[in-house]
Amino acid sequence: MSARVSISIHGGIADVQLTRSDKRNALDPEMFLAVAEAGERLKTEPGVRVVVLSGDGPSFCAGLDMSS
Repeated sequence: MSARVSISIHGGIADVQLTRSDKRNALDPEMFLAVAEAGERLKTEPGVRVVVLSGDGPSFCAGLDMSS
């Protein structure tokens, strides 16, 4: 998995967490790719019924990373 997201699965619930808290989880091209890859993986993961998208640190997501 990418350094931009982490995935944990417990009791049929998958948590896809944005892990770029130093940039307030701002979306750059690598983050977009990592989220898409996580979705592709989870749509065939046995037992997963729910996917939660969350952000590491104090912010969920600041939006686009304009510096990228």
